[in-house]
Amino acid sequence: MERDLMKLIQDKDISQVQTLLQNRDMDVIEAIEEYNPETHKVNKRKDKLRKNKEPYKVEKLPRARQRYINEVELFFLLGNPIKWKNDVNGTDEAFKAYNKFLQGTRFHTTMRQAKRLAGSETESAKIYHIYDDNGKPGVKVLVISKSKGYTLRPLFDQYENLIAFGYGYNLKEGGRTIEHFDIETPAYIFRCKKANIGWEVIPLENPTGKINVIYYKQDKAWHGTQPRCDREEHIDSKAADTNNYFADPKLKATADVIQSLAEADTAGEVIQMNSKDNSSVEYLVPPEYSSMKDSEKKDLNNSILFDSFTPDFSFENMKGMGTLSGDALNRAMTLGYIKRDNLKEIYDILVDREKNLILAIMMNVTHIHLREQLAKMNITHEFAEPFNEDKEKQWASIGKLYTDGIISLDLAVNMLALTDAPQKEIEQIKNEKLDSINNVGLVNE
Repeated sequence: MERDLMKLIQDKDISQVQTLLQNRDMDVIEAIEEYNPETHKVNKRKDKLRKNKEPYKVEKLPRARQRYINEVELFFLLGNPIKWKNDVNGTDEAFKAYNKFLQGTRFHTTMRQAKRLAGSETESAKIYHIYDDNGKPGVKVLVISKSKGYTLRPLFDQYENLIAFGYGYNLKEGGRTIEHFDIETPAYIFRCKKANIGWEVIPLENPTGKINVIYYKQDKAWHGTQPRCDREEHIDSKAADTNNYFADPKLKATADVIQSLAEADTAGEVIQMNSKDNSSVEYLVPPEYSSMKDSEKKDLNNSILFDSFTPDFSFENMKGMGTLSGDALNRAMTLGYIKRDNLKEIYDILVDREKNLILAIMMNVTHIHLREQLAKMNITHEFAEPFNEDKEKQWASIGKLYTDGIISLDLAVNMLALTDAPQKEIEQIKNEKLDSINNVGLVNE
């Protein structure tokens, strides 16, 4: 497959290349339509026809359930920045440079953007664009997706290794819109542009030796709940129609009473009753909201959240959680943590791959002078807790464990995570203790 791909690129047959790459546009377009309230099915409700009158306009009330579910999913996984740790001594300078690179490329922000788009569209990507910044190598991270005007075309082998990645976009050039399609491989980056006849292809050497793209793919955040979301919007709209119909007072009267009115469609201030027994007049009242409908609305709300593993953060529900301790709050949010752990199966791998890509960029492009230290590092990551922890309580617990001799100084300093250079801090603490002991000995002498 890779050989066929390179042959087609050499022949500048980019249209045929695009047919080899994975195309998920149908799934992505469906997800975008479900995510956007303006394209929900309820908006297609037809107005009711009336004889000799304008059609009766029915209510169309979509909800943004999908957006809420996706944002809660994002909060549980990336509400707080990912924690990084380096387990190798003597690489503190390289680890500082690594963290500075993350800050410079806004790693956490772009990761959140990519995750939000993947949850709402089922796919997105982060492009690491390497460019010349006034004689120095620069790196810019671009988050792309279908809704942002890009077409995403990955190519995987049978072991789910990314062989190549193509992405298409349009640019205004000389008053015309030109189609572009870039293809990234470990060895080359091909800049392709649609010409009057065929394609123009500019091959560039890839300095990193890796595909400079992180491709995100997951199920819709609200996967499996769309029929219930549609039903809820339909019920809300029908209930609104009923309220509209009975918004103005409606009079029910027998024929003899109607004849006594000034006009057939107006109610006079005085109504004359011709028959003592048969004549009647009364106002119509709207039908009461049935218990069955109320029960269905409640069940839909609960089932949509439960089936999508989404905790209920409504005001009413959160009022009772204000006094819960950290452990009790975590138990109350079990659904969110179950979904978080499921997502880790996808995003753990992606974060690891992005870490390796960043190190390759640093070693081969931006921080060549630190190549040896960067190669030695053993960087690990951990997804932070979504709810802010009680730091003082945590620090006190770690301090007590160390004082009681249950954990070592090395472990205590690493658990506290107050410094980017834990080994240096440990050595300084040990030296200060040694100096203190020596000073006490001198005083005693």
